[in-house]
Amino acid sequence: MEIEIKKSQASEVHIAAPLIYSSGPDAFEYVFKNKQVSAVYFLKHAFIREGGEFSYDNHYSLYADGKMVGIGSAFTAQQGSTFSKVDALNIIRFYNWKSLGVLRNGLKVERIIKLPKQEEIVIGHLGIEPTLRSHGLGKALIAGLMERVKKASSSRFVLDVSEENPRAKALYERLGFVVTKKNDSNLNNKFSYVPNHFRMELITPIG
Repeated sequence: MEIEIKKSQASEVHIAAPLIYSSGPDAFEYVFKNKQVSAVYFLKHAFIREGGEFSYDNHYSLYADGKMVGIGSAFTAQQGSTFSKVDALNIIRFYNWKSLGVLRNGLKVERIIKLPKQEEIVIGHLGIEPTLRSHGLGKALIAGLMERVKKASSSRFVLDVSEENPRAKALYERLGFVVTKKNDSNLNNKFSYVPNHFRMELITPIG
């Protein structure tokens, strides 16, 4: 397959949002789902607006033979510090009077799936078209994301993976990531729950 990784565009929303959702459906539903709307519907709303964690301008799209088949994000602590205000405004616009509960749930999840510290670069929102998994596209996407982030000498790459996703964890281990911490979760509501997550750090470069 001919692989290309490029900055995401708002016009990709209908492919991008489900792929982002696939990177952590349980956590997304815990935060964003209610009786009226799905988590994917909110992700579509957020993706087409600039400046947030879920925005198109914080993502890169993976194309194989000219078709979009994956998505991911890589951002520094400095970039992450600008997300909170934009994401809060997106939530308030979307949920109106129900936004307080969503904001509260989001803050709880950030204790489990953490934003980067000053010296870290987070790799996240990794989604590959289900029918094309186990074809090397995940490795290509992660390598491409890392290439596109300017890495200071003191920086390190980190990511979070659900304890219930051993397949993804095994991939990250093959790429040189090691577990540095396990963040236990007891978060749950009537729509979903948040599993325990491992924080992983890259200690060797991807070959």
